Amino acid sequence: MASIPRKLWEHPDPESTRMGHFRQQLEKSTGQKFSVSDLEPLYTLNTQSKNYQTFHDMYQYSIQNRSAFWSFCWNYFPLIHSGTYNKVVDESARMDSIPEWFSGIRLNFAENLLFSGVAGNKTGKEDGKIAVSEVREGAAHEVVHLSWGELRRRTGALVQAMKAHGVVKGDRIAICAANSIDTLLVFLASTAVGAIFSSSSTDMGVKGVLDRLIQIKPRWLFMDDFAVYNGKTIDLRSKIRDIVQGMESVGEFQGVVTQSRFASPADISSIPRTRTWSEYLSKAGGNEKLEFERVGFREPFLIVYSSGTTGQPKCIVHSVGGVLLNSSKEGSLHSELGPDSVALQYTTTGWIMYMSAMQTLLFGARVVLYDGSPFVPGITALVTLAAQEK
Repeated sequence: MASIPRKLWEHPDPESTRMGHFRQQLEKSTGQKFSVSDLEPLYTLNTQSKNYQTFHDMYQYSIQNRSAFWSFCWNYFPLIHSGTYNKVVDESARMDSIPEWFSGIRLNFAENLLFSGVAGNKTGKEDGKIAVSEVREGAAHEVVHLSWGELRRRTGALVQAMKAHGVVKGDRIAICAANSIDTLLVFLASTAVGAIFSSSSTDMGVKGVLDRLIQIKPRWLFMDDFAVYNGKTIDLRSKIRDIVQGMESVGEFQGVVTQSRFASPADISSIPRTRTWSEYLSKAGGNEKLEFERVGFREPFLIVYSSGTTGQPKCIVHSVGGVLLNSSKEGSLHSELGPDSVALQYTTTGWIMYMSAMQTLLFGARVVLYDGSPFVPGITALVTLAAQEK
């Protein structure tokens, strides 16, 4: 038998954790006790007991009783939704038939991030509480904070602008932009109206961006006009022009909306089918009403991609219900996220970790958006930022 590695740390009261509470409620629901003999101590949560109560037992239950486990999760985590379901999933269906989960449930990704399904007056997403902190390279002490109330207001304004420009459920909205507040607003507004969001980062070449966009046929592309990385300022207007030209054959494509990297937007008057953020918003006529289009549990809200190392990148589609329910489980049980948490994930928008970072808003946590090199002004920049924003 392999030797057990030296234990580095043990929670002083495992039963008080979210995972401990979840296990207690699952045991009450199932009538089962998730324990094994003292011959298997590797996965222990509580080593004071003769029979070890284990995470491993609970994991085995979750994969051997899929419908029962996910039905319990659905009732345990407070997601905003409408409708009911009669069956969780047909477990006899082949995987390639894409079995339908929670048929009859309707919900919206942005609604669940911007509001709380928790009962009571204290939700952790009160208007005056800070929801987002934006930090740009080399400017760690010039943090831009955005409250929950302002995040909802600005999302509503973009929702109305998108609707005024003809965006409807099922349309694709893409971005090629930094990890910023504006990018988050596009993510939230797109999913609020029932559109499907997809993102690429500004460090990708024109071909790499087009390889993604041509497949998904977006109605609009939101793109930064400049980028800053490792002390260098990059003018992205020539890339915007090339992307617009490359999208000429896509009938669904309406054009590009530029996101200003600096205080004043760049002059994009010479680039066809391109308008500034303020020009795009103006079509809403000042309407800032925040509205949500609830969609079926299995319907798509996000497209990400494979690496493209073996050819054209492959689209990977995520369903709104699947991500919200699994994010609730992971964020609550494994990360103990809550209204007092602060989340900082170093990522570009071209990586799945961008979505992972944004979903921390689901719990009322404050998310820190960092744009730029993690090594400017020095190799400890990101660690210093984490300490500053903790």
